[in-house]
Amino acid sequence: MIRRNMITGLIVSLTVLFLGFGQGPVQAALIQDTNPNSPGFGYLIPDYFGAASNWANSPQLQKFVDGMPGICGTPTGTNIIGQCIPLAVPDQATYSGTDYYEIEVVEFRERMHTAFPALDNPDKMLATTGGSKLRGYRQLNVDAGNPARTPHYLGPLIITQKDRPVRIKLVNSLPFGAPGNLFLPVDLTVMGAGNYTVDYDPQTKLSKAAFSGRFAQNRAVIHLHGGRSPWISDGTPHQWITPAGEDQSYGKGVSVHNVPDMWFDATGTHITNTSYPGSNCAGQTTCSVAGATNNPGAGAMTYFWSNQQSARFMFYHEHAWGITRLGVYAGLAAGYIIRDAVEDALINGGTVNGREFLAGTIPADEVALVIQDKTFVDATGTTGSNPNHVMNTDPTWAWGSIPGQPLGTAVTGDLWWPHVYMPAQNPYNPDLSGVNPMGRWMYGPWFWPPTTNITYGPVPNPYYGPASPSPEMPGTPNPSWGAEAFLDTPVINGTAYPTLTLEPKAYRFRILNAAHDRFFNLQLYVAADKATTNAADPINSPGLVLCDGTEGVPLTNCTEVKMVTAAPTAGWPATWPTDGRAGGVPDPATSGPSWIQIGTEGGFLPTPVVMPNQPINWITDPTLFTAGLVMPQAEGGGTLQIGPAERADVIIDFSAFRNKTLILYNDAPAPWPALDPHYDYYTGAPDLRSVGGANTPLPGFGPNTRTVMQIKIADVAPAAAFDLPKLQAAFTGANSVFAQGQHEIIAGQTAYDATYAKTFPAAWPYWGISRISDSYLSYQRVDGTNVSNLPMKSKAIQDEMGETFDDYGRMSAKLGLELPFTTALNQTFVLQNFVDPATEKVKNGEVQIWKITHNGVDTHPVHFHLFEVQLLNRVGWDGFITMPDPNELGWKETLKVNPLQDTIVALRPVAPAPPFPLPNSIRPLNPSEPLGSTVGFTNINPLTAQPVVPPVTNRMENFGHEYVWHCHILSHEEMDMMRPLAMNADSLLYVANAGTGLWQWDLGAWSKINDTVPSALAASGTNLYVTFTGQGVFKWDGNGWSQLNAAEPTAMVASGDNLYASFTGFGLARWNGTQWSQLNTAIPTSMVASGTSLYAIFSGFGLAKWDGTQWSQLNTAEPTAMVASGNNLYASFSGFGLAKWDGTQWSQLNTAEPTAMVASGSSLYASFSGFGLAKWDGTQWSQLNTAEPTAMVASYNNLYASFAGFGLAKWDGTSWSQLNTSIPATMIASGSILYSDFAGFGLAKWEINGWSQLSSDSPLMMVSGY
Repeated sequence: MIRRNMITGLIVSLTVLFLGFGQGPVQAALIQDTNPNSPGFGYLIPDYFGAASNWANSPQLQKFVDGMPGICGTPTGTNIIGQCIPLAVPDQATYSGTDYYEIEVVEFRERMHTAFPALDNPDKMLATTGGSKLRGYRQLNVDAGNPARTPHYLGPLIITQKDRPVRIKLVNSLPFGAPGNLFLPVDLTVMGAGNYTVDYDPQTKLSKAAFSGRFAQNRAVIHLHGGRSPWISDGTPHQWITPAGEDQSYGKGVSVHNVPDMWFDATGTHITNTSYPGSNCAGQTTCSVAGATNNPGAGAMTYFWSNQQSARFMFYHEHAWGITRLGVYAGLAAGYIIRDAVEDALINGGTVNGREFLAGTIPADEVALVIQDKTFVDATGTTGSNPNHVMNTDPTWAWGSIPGQPLGTAVTGDLWWPHVYMPAQNPYNPDLSGVNPMGRWMYGPWFWPPTTNITYGPVPNPYYGPASPSPEMPGTPNPSWGAEAFLDTPVINGTAYPTLTLEPKAYRFRILNAAHDRFFNLQLYVAADKATTNAADPINSPGLVLCDGTEGVPLTNCTEVKMVTAAPTAGWPATWPTDGRAGGVPDPATSGPSWIQIGTEGGFLPTPVVMPNQPINWITDPTLFTAGLVMPQAEGGGTLQIGPAERADVIIDFSAFRNKTLILYNDAPAPWPALDPHYDYYTGAPDLRSVGGANTPLPGFGPNTRTVMQIKIADVAPAAAFDLPKLQAAFTGANSVFAQGQHEIIAGQTAYDATYAKTFPAAWPYWGISRISDSYLSYQRVDGTNVSNLPMKSKAIQDEMGETFDDYGRMSAKLGLELPFTTALNQTFVLQNFVDPATEKVKNGEVQIWKITHNGVDTHPVHFHLFEVQLLNRVGWDGFITMPDPNELGWKETLKVNPLQDTIVALRPVAPAPPFPLPNSIRPLNPSEPLGSTVGFTNINPLTAQPVVPPVTNRMENFGHEYVWHCHILSHEEMDMMRPLAMNADSLLYVANAGTGLWQWDLGAWSKINDTVPSALAASGTNLYVTFTGQGVFKWDGNGWSQLNAAEPTAMVASGDNLYASFTGFGLARWNGTQWSQLNTAIPTSMVASGTSLYAIFSGFGLAKWDGTQWSQLNTAEPTAMVASGNNLYASFSGFGLAKWDGTQWSQLNTAEPTAMVASGSSLYASFSGFGLAKWDGTQWSQLNTAEPTAMVASYNNLYASFAGFGLAKWDGTSWSQLNTSIPATMIASGSILYSDFAGFGLAKWEINGWSQLSSDSPLMMVSGY
């Protein structure tokens, strides 16, 4: 309760603090840091306790004078200061069925408000003054006159279709050398932003002499946020590149892998049929052009985005290690939209999977709103004439357009960013308060329990005296990272305080919160005339005039919202706030149209949610652990509550608001949920300059984070009211919008009854809800199957508190694990850093339930790369359960995780299916340190909370297919609130050892799964099927065993979710994951499976295929051997030779019968007596070796073959390489890995360029899941 009381009391305590302090003494003269080993060398040392706040506020910008940017080239797309958002233009010729773009990262200037000076050059990339200095994207492979060729803030917008891949060539053209440094303060102590010393090549990972340097500030990478992308194209923190002109000794991150079917020559020229006629390399995994490489050269990287997901609004943005927050803030973000057939039918009408949708079910008119907040440097006038001048409030500011040391030249319009860690405490304050009036964040050594085990503690204060009353100050670096920023100016689509004119009809709004840390609670109210607003006390404006079309108020005056006292009032909605809050609440009589939410970042919702305008409300019951949290939206907590990186797809009907002007209003607390008045900027707010805040905002001017945007509804004939019942009907019944457009949910709950036309359990045990004490979860699938007692995986979040301060004593936040099966006596969090070994491991199609326990004060918007999650419920530590808000149902990839609650999510990753093989991510744990270093590792065992023995040191680690999950408050992410997420796509091996039983090898670790030695094994993905003598056939799903049949099959094969098994006296049967079905009364003599097809040989009948529904006879002859890959079956027939069945017909490939054959992808490898080893590539044969292998296996483009007298060799599609002089007894290829058993040595793994021994035992049998 102590922690919760801190949250609920924060608003009151800070208000008292602000009233209790006056203006401090004059700022002391500042001293330059002359220590060359200091991160702040050359800069001025901040005075943490003086008169200056070491903060800044934007100039008083006039609100709603610039139009909101739309799409370039549309009638109202470009505003008066030249802003618009360009559409990217796809090249659809280079790669069949694919959109190809060349995107360049550049620096440029752009005006974000009329008040900022005009550019001194019409070429935004050549301008040196005017507007704001930014980083952003432009498209290269378009005509010079196309708007996408010019950098525009938040452009270019990419629009594509479901299942249509997008390929990107990213070119980093940022300045290099010193000009390439960011124009924002960079904290060199943030891991990944400062120095490195490594003893390996960052690309090849091969050892080399140690070398040192500093990570460049012009690194760039693009992460498709929300994309189901192959890991090599996910844009994780280690996949950055630097410009070609930068020092390339560490010019690319350790996880950079280019797309393996995109080709370039030695000069970096893209090999296409245009540049190299007849080459036919594009989209192929081999290329015959001399010197062809997948590497586009220094300063460039390629991406493949699968788009194998439903219609949704996403965005792509910067994600480089250590500077993500700064890159995104500088402008490196742009929109990305996927369309699909269901969405098209909702707009234009049509039938999808037998379900007819009516035209106009959702509006065709779309408006994109990308909402951010920024603070702009105010350098207007002089320090003597302008109290708000940045050098008055932030006297150590040295960055921006004209940086310098110890100071630069402040430029109005530059982006400002916090850079001094201002402690909230001053234990030496002579007023006996213990408070630092100008403070922002808790400082660990002055917190309780105190942080005493830090490397850099308090240091002497060089300014100590009456003007700076503390003998010591934090030993934090300068510039320093700050916990949050909560900036003062809302920016939509790149414009500060925009205005937008719409017609009186319904529109579809695609909304993205792209702010660094600020949450929004968006509402709409009829605007009020600023001229009739009482500037000193807006709540008391008796002559206030509304902009409702009746009074002829000039549009430029329609900037305010009518505010009233938050007190019980007759006629108000029951949920309208009455808590007497500062600034009051909007008058409910001025409420605008309701919001109809139809989707989130995960695509369409299960059902539309109608949300009337509602100010923010907190849970105030002091007996609840959730006291102080924002109330659920459905209970009156707000309207459109949207955290950083969350998206909302909403419909707003303006048909009843002809000739009215509306204000897009926000009253979300910053931070969420505990409001800090420092960051709440609104008309008439108190003058907080004495405590580091802003002066009172005036009507019509900023800073103001309440009045976000103005919307003018035209004075034209209104359209008919939006047809809500038609929309609701489309989301219910058979083949509803969600049921056919989205993947099935994992756990059925009553909220989904109408979506699937089913009745899910409403009561324990199969209700799909976790109680606070639960460690297992039972639920019902959509198909009606009950899943019992699935173990939940315990995760942890902790922020602030004594144990989550960093080495400098700065408050921090971390992800980690909670020890399983905790009790009041042993509840333990084990928090981890980003560099610690992965603890989150997932598999394709595997269901996991995560129970995320949060001990702290902030609500964190947690983002999952690769997959979405289903939010099942939240449960407070007092045991009180909160179900998801209706607009949190379905799939989410960013969701709010609240303090003192457990947040329960279900996940089922779906691996993207690119048309090429993927390597595993093998990289050093800490890419800033040499191998063997212990720097950065917590060295606490996350499963026992005991020290790791021996300690973890920096090593090369196999992350499988590597992704991440993290808080999307980007400063939190970079305080290390991020963890690797390893998807095991090809490293799942099952081994039976004599005497020791059955073992599983999973991404670098053995686990024993049964003491009994099986008699047969078959595997597919995460499912292992095992026959135990005398017990029947069992299934291991990664969590537990289940018996499928008491009889023992004579043979079995597995593919996908299907197991095919033959039983004596019964015949051939299939287990589909739920039940058995008899496929044939006969027992096949041989069978192979691929995808959903089974090929079986029956004595006296020949060869037959089961396609999932029925049998078809493929040949009356019985093959002597057969292998299957994809849709192809290869079979040898005595007296005929080798033939291929392609799903439609047979074709003879060779008159000779092979002695052995294996298939992978579209390739067949076959050995022929007297000829040797050959490859069929789908068109022709090529001889690979004159010798015949004694054994061979294949995976992707790799063939592994053993040759008598030579040993084991690998064919990589181009050449042979010898892997071992010994011949393995058995071997299995899985993805990029080869498992081999060598007599006298045991089981070994070949990966990338070396062997590692997995076991000294030789297995009796082994199978791979992939």
